[in-house]
Amino acid sequence: MQAKRVLGVVATPVAEEVPDQTAALSAKLDQMIRLTEESLHLQRVALLEAGHILRFHAGITPVALSLPDAQEDFVQRTVLRTRQFYEAKLLAAVQELGLITATTTVCDIGANIGNASVFFGKVLGAKRVLAFEPLPHAYTTLCRNLELNGLTDALAYSCMVGATSGRGDLARFNPRNLGATSFVAAKAGPIPMVALDDLIEAEELQGLGFIKIDVEGMHMDVLSGAKKVIKAFKPAIWIGLSNHNADYAACAKMLEGLGYGAQRIGPNDHVFKPKK
Repeated sequence: MQAKRVLGVVATPVAEEVPDQTAALSAKLDQMIRLTEESLHLQRVALLEAGHILRFHAGITPVALSLPDAQEDFVQRTVLRTRQFYEAKLLAAVQELGLITATTTVCDIGANIGNASVFFGKVLGAKRVLAFEPLPHAYTTLCRNLELNGLTDALAYSCMVGATSGRGDLARFNPRNLGATSFVAAKAGPIPMVALDDLIEAEELQGLGFIKIDVEGMHMDVLSGAKKVIKAFKPAIWIGLSNHNADYAACAKMLEGLGYGAQRIGPNDHVFKPKK
């Protein structure tokens, strides 16, 4: 490649190697950033209290969460990095709606480690939280986090919630994101499954005013098995959809038929409330 002289000024063509060199430098910088972030994260993990406990404040409310899988799990890593609840903006949006009070019983379906359950019970002061989590490892952490935050009236169920009571099985598991675990109904499955309608007479369900559903695609099964409960108690319902474009229409149609309207609080999240 030769330089060209134009009106006495030497113009040197840009070397063809420059784009490749820039890309390589960018890749090295990205790798350095990732390694630095991972090093900082490991330091945070090492500084957790005994029992892998992180303490922080949500407003003026002291919160303690056990994060035994913070080194790998996406949700727990996020809580540790931000020192606040996972999906804090969504939880704040729910808080602003004023749907949970000291007289409200809340069902947290797909509770994972109890992130939202603790928020409902400790921060919003719900009367009682019923938390459902079928993954045994996450369920153990859920129980620990309810205990850490003094939620002695909360009830934790180690089971799936579905269209009917019966059995289910694991469909997808990712140890790096426990909250993305999915399940399916299976007649001979190893995991117990309950329909909310089969609990309608249970004393702990009385006063039900809010349901959170985050079940990685099983939301229609949960709703189908809760029609009696919904008609009887008219709870507000927060649904986290796996895919808004694919899942919203059927979900909205069912709940509109039960007298509900939707309010979008996030890209894949809606709160459905009874129409006045």
